Amino acid sequence: MNEKTSPRLTILGLGLALLLAAWTGCKPADKKGEATPGATPGTAGTTASGNSGQPGQPSQPGQTPGSPTFSITPPNPADSAVTPDKMPAVVAKVNGQSIKKDDLVKGAQVVQMRMAQAGQQVAPTPQFYRQVLDELIGITLLQQEAKAQGVAPTDQEVDRQVAAQKGQFPSEEAYKKALQQTGLTEAMLRQQAREQIAAQKYVQTKVVPNVNVTEQATKDFYEQNKDKIRAPERMHLRHILIAVSQQATPADKEKAKAKAEDLLKQIQGGADFAKLAQANSDDSSSKANGGDLGWASPGQAPPIFEKAAMALKPNQVSPVVESPYGYHIIQLLERQAPATVPYEQVKDRIGMMLKQKQAGELIQARIKELRAKGKVEVYI
Repeated sequence: MNEKTSPRLTILGLGLALLLAAWTGCKPADKKGEATPGATPGTAGTTASGNSGQPGQPSQPGQTPGSPTFSITPPNPADSAVTPDKMPAVVAKVNGQSIKKDDLVKGAQVVQMRMAQAGQQVAPTPQFYRQVLDELIGITLLQQEAKAQGVAPTDQEVDRQVAAQKGQFPSEEAYKKALQQTGLTEAMLRQQAREQIAAQKYVQTKVVPNVNVTEQATKDFYEQNKDKIRAPERMHLRHILIAVSQQATPADKEKAKAKAEDLLKQIQGGADFAKLAQANSDDSSSKANGGDLGWASPGQAPPIFEKAAMALKPNQVSPVVESPYGYHIIQLLERQAPATVPYEQVKDRIGMMLKQKQAGELIQARIKELRAKGKVEVYI
């Protein structure tokens, strides 16, 4: 078979999670102006294992199930040869199609970036390069199979993806500069997008339809992990804020503090807290509701404000509290102890996590089949 090379791997948005992203709709945002041409917009965090979500480690309320994982294999004595400076120019061939060292090195950088965005730091160890190469091989096999099966995107789908990639840049000039720096032309970028979408459509049409997570499986997971699926303590608070600007003079600060102290005396004398908040509070988001801040969990307020609120009993009013925003009078209305989150509130997230995990396993199984019947040569 004649050797084939392709620019599409140069800065591919790596990881089988990108294939899951098209199905699950996971779209963590990239920073404006920090986009990479060819990295699929809105992809899920990259995983070396292809698995998303770990049973026994359920997401807490408010978190996204299926956080990226990256397991490192034990050291190998031969690993000293697996560094970029010692790699051959071609690190692998997949059915005659070359994966170059530059593809692997740049791909590893993309994986590190994706992992860092997910809060995980991964060092470029020899094991790491091998795992990234396994992902490149897997993606290449899926792209080749998509082509063999006649799975291809429409021109409109390619147009939309290229436009989305282009839109991540602050200007046309920044976009063209990034293309130049990575050695791509717009035609090469379109071909890359075409092959990425083809692989995604292949997974959606040939793999994902086999995913089946029953309601019973979701309930079983919930019951087995109840002790981990818990909501933190919450407080229902209201306050009155007498704002003080950062540029306020000492005299202005004293005047604001005196006003807060006077309001506190009125409350202690029986005045209606809500009415005083409506008439005097400088917090525009809560004053119309009588200062009501709703429910808050630890870590959602400035530490000094939170400390004062935590010390209160239901219906108790705090002394005047100074924060970076000014002077507060805080009232605790209700306190809710930590508790297991009801099944109905988390069943959708658990179901999605289990679907992501099962889809990842099915993708890996399909890659294993394709690898077994194909010819994959690895040179590192």
